[in-house]
Amino acid sequence: MNLDLEQSAPLRRRGPRPEGNDATPMIPSPPPGLPARHPLNLMKRTAIIGGTVYAMHEINLFHNIIHSPEVKHEWFKIGLASSIAIMGIKAYLELYQGKKKKKKVEYENFRTATHASIVLILIAWISFHKSLSSLYGGFKTFLIMIGFGFGVLLQAALLIPVWGQNILSVVLLTFFLQQYK
Repeated sequence: MNLDLEQSAPLRRRGPRPEGNDATPMIPSPPPGLPARHPLNLMKRTAIIGGTVYAMHEINLFHNIIHSPEVKHEWFKIGLASSIAIMGIKAYLELYQGKKKKKKVEYENFRTATHASIVLILIAWISFHKSLSSLYGGFKTFLIMIGFGFGVLLQAALLIPVWGQNILSVVLLTFFLQQYK
């Protein structure tokens, strides 16, 4: 069997890269698959969020966080404080530096803020894990945190525009802080 690749399937080939000072960078091809705002992608993200929230409702996560004496509330408060600090850094970078000062919000411009956010995410992860593991056990707590991080936070970040994320996060965190005593 003779396989001639040039005849069996057309391959995408990149042209030669232009050189010199007037060279314009090549525009990368879009990722394969459906566009980000395609209705099927939107439905998939909404279904993931809905399924994750339903699973958390089934294990009474919100009720247990608020009322259970087995939850280590000191650790949970540390996690809440670091979450609020992450929101503050996010708002400062996007609203003040990005919108008001017209700086491009990327790693190269804000390395310190990026590293501070990573440390705060780590602190929140550890403190929430320590607060809930006495009630749910280590593995189930790990699954809850993965579910909340991937199933709610990441999908909401991909589904909701940045201005909506800021408003929604302030409203939901304010509501939760009022409920949590």
